[in-house]
Amino acid sequence: MNLKFRTKLYIVFSAVIIFSAVSFSLYIHMHIFGQMERETTYNDQQLCIKISENVDTYVEKLDDITKKLISDPQLIQIMREIRNEGEVLSSYEQLKQEREMAGIVSNAITLTSFPHVNVYIYDRYENCRHVYNQDRSNFRKIIGSEGCREQLNNKKLVIYADSGRDISGEDRSISFVRAIFDVSANHYGYIEVQSDYKELDKICNINDVGDVILMDVNGKTVYPVLPGEENARMTVPGDISVERNGVFTDEDDIYFYNCSDYSGISTYIRYSQETLYSSLVLLQRTTVIFFIAVTAAAFVMVIVFSRMLVRPLQELRDNVLKVTYENMGLGDDDLYNNNEIVELKDAFQKILDDLKSTAEREIASNQAEARARIAALQAQISPHFIHNVLYSISIASREGRTDDSASMCKQLSDMLRYTVNSNAGITELREEITCIANYLSLQKKYYEDFLEYELHVEKEIERLHVPRLSILPFVENAIQHAFDGKRPPYKVEIYARADETSWEIKIKDNGRGFSQTKIKELERKICEGNTALDEEKKENAPGMGGMGIPNCVLRLRLYMGEGFHFTIKNNAPGEGASVCLSYTGRWNDV
Repeated sequence: MNLKFRTKLYIVFSAVIIFSAVSFSLYIHMHIFGQMERETTYNDQQLCIKISENVDTYVEKLDDITKKLISDPQLIQIMREIRNEGEVLSSYEQLKQEREMAGIVSNAITLTSFPHVNVYIYDRYENCRHVYNQDRSNFRKIIGSEGCREQLNNKKLVIYADSGRDISGEDRSISFVRAIFDVSANHYGYIEVQSDYKELDKICNINDVGDVILMDVNGKTVYPVLPGEENARMTVPGDISVERNGVFTDEDDIYFYNCSDYSGISTYIRYSQETLYSSLVLLQRTTVIFFIAVTAAAFVMVIVFSRMLVRPLQELRDNVLKVTYENMGLGDDDLYNNNEIVELKDAFQKILDDLKSTAEREIASNQAEARARIAALQAQISPHFIHNVLYSISIASREGRTDDSASMCKQLSDMLRYTVNSNAGITELREEITCIANYLSLQKKYYEDFLEYELHVEKEIERLHVPRLSILPFVENAIQHAFDGKRPPYKVEIYARADETSWEIKIKDNGRGFSQTKIKELERKICEGNTALDEEKKENAPGMGGMGIPNCVLRLRLYMGEGFHFTIKNNAPGEGASVCLSYTGRWNDV
């Protein structure tokens, strides 16, 4: 019995192995190797497209510099002045012009990945007006080349490859030239941006398995270019006018090509057929040897495993015969009962709902607590400030200055109403400025001629929305701390201006300024951002709002968003300090 079963295994497995070997061999030869050949062709075509895209990216990045320069209004103005004033310039005018052009060019290339390019600016008479970096311009060769002047006059990009003198490529360069026109199509000159060939060498490096060739729209070779071949045209077989990319053969060579719609540069990769498919031939030979070895090993494994399977199968048969259906003890309901899974899913969903509800309650609680703290800080009023104001009112009353007394009472009343109104957390800057004006006026009554103040607020910025009492503390800080040990008169100036894309509020004093230690401490607190709502006003501190600089900055930053900026600095020695609040962006949407 064992012998018969083992013999059956030998026959079955041997037939399966032979059938599999023959089928797999036919399949590999009919499909796998053909598919690999197609994939090799496809991969090399994709490599050609990728190199072409990288070349386009390289051209686009350098062309971006020329576009920035020809569209720069300051440069166009300079070129317009050059055109109008003629050739005669004083040394000072030439120096000023050079510096302005250098600044414009430097700004145009600062944020690019090509900081070491050469840039040349020519006027409409083809005279060089500025050189950035090395003076190795190709402009004379370019302007004298066939069709280049016409392309430039049609506002098109001209790409020119120059071999230089060094075969190793150290002096080879590639230039990108555009003409400068204003919106009225007035021609003012030319921009040439020049780079060496190192970046193209990186892009076109395919490890010597093939050659990469770049040609422009006129058929001139852009890469590689050797000395004496600047105007060389490479003739390739095949018609590429119909297909923008593809493959063709030429004797023993295979060419993959891709034509760029952006730059007009055609990219070719040239392989010898023997090199391109050498790995495929080697794989075919290796596959035959491997297949013979695997078939032999399979026959050996059949013999070994057939013997190993016989005894366990016999034991398994005996054990199966002892098992009956009744011994399993399972019913149909038990096999398909999934209520526990549904209950587990519902339980997890209930936990997720509870967690979400708890998190929402915690966030709402924190927000309510923060609003309560801000409201409490707003409502605090220093007895010292009230004392000073009332003292000034009493003096005015004794001196018979009833108008001053009435005015100060009205101003104090307006300030108290504005300060303790915690229900409105956001207000227009106009109201905040009114409160500041009242505050400074009351302080002026107290300090008399010792205090001078000026408010310069543009009409446009008055409708800016800001957190209530977020500007006043900066003015308070100047009055309370800036003038300690400083001889009068004390001066406070407030400037506020805005346009559609930004606004700026500056508080300036002529006090003793900030120490560097204090500035660093304030910057650290503002950077940490965790002290703004925990600071409490000291009981005896003078002032109205009771919130320090870090509090105010954080409140403004939370409300305004990422476009808000805060700077604090000292003015010239002995001329006090300045605090600047600014915002970049469309502030009407804030």
